[in-house]
Amino acid sequence: MSDRDFQQLSHATRVMSSDTLFFKQVEEWEAKRKSIQVQLSDLPNLVAGHLERSSRPYAPDGRYRLVDAAPTVRLANACEAIANCLYSVAEIAANFANRASKGALPTSFNAIRKKCADFPTSELSAALGDLQWYRKVRELRTEWAHYSSIFIAENKQGEVMLCVRAYRRESDRQEFTGPNFSCTIDQFIEWVRNAIVTLDDFAGFVLKMFVLPRLELDQTFMVPIRDGNGFPKLKADFLFDVETVSMREYLRRGGIAAPDKSPC
Repeated sequence: MSDRDFQQLSHATRVMSSDTLFFKQVEEWEAKRKSIQVQLSDLPNLVAGHLERSSRPYAPDGRYRLVDAAPTVRLANACEAIANCLYSVAEIAANFANRASKGALPTSFNAIRKKCADFPTSELSAALGDLQWYRKVRELRTEWAHYSSIFIAENKQGEVMLCVRAYRRESDRQEFTGPNFSCTIDQFIEWVRNAIVTLDDFAGFVLKMFVLPRLELDQTFMVPIRDGNGFPKLKADFLFDVETVSMREYLRRGGIAAPDKSPC
């Protein structure tokens, strides 16, 4: 996954003033983003654990088999956690964007999605692209949070399936219109990866349109001097070795091309 846009937003928002203390929200965005990436990396092992779960005949009647449910529960928990965390990341991103834009963007990501649908040729819509992933994940998260549990199964091809019992009102179902729904774990992973890419693109959009114009590019401040690996250098007294840079130079070091002049 390409994360250049998000890393640039993270870099730019590390410098705060009394008017931009809400920049700290990007740290929460980043923490949950990392959580999703770790959870995604765990899924293949959890799928393997489900497929390799132990079973044994039931002694009184060998026609029954007793299956260890724990590996399957772990896989189901991971899928639900990812859906919840992704929903949360989208809401944090929307809340930050609302504050950075001084109210020009809605406070909820679902409202942003609707705004894109209403204005498909806008810069915002172009930046976010296809938001079908959000509709799917939002419905999954709502179903799991309020109505049903996750069921893990396998299809005839041996693929692990994520199954959903849809108990929501039919009028609320847009992506999953039937009484039940299923997708492969690979499809679920693809939606989540597409979601992270979209939210990274959103980070780039918010940086360009709303964060950079708020910065005083000629302002100077002290920053730690870093070594070739990016670690702050320590002096003999264990204090950071520091230098004074302008905001313009600080942004340049983060790979961000700042405007030629600070906004009036």
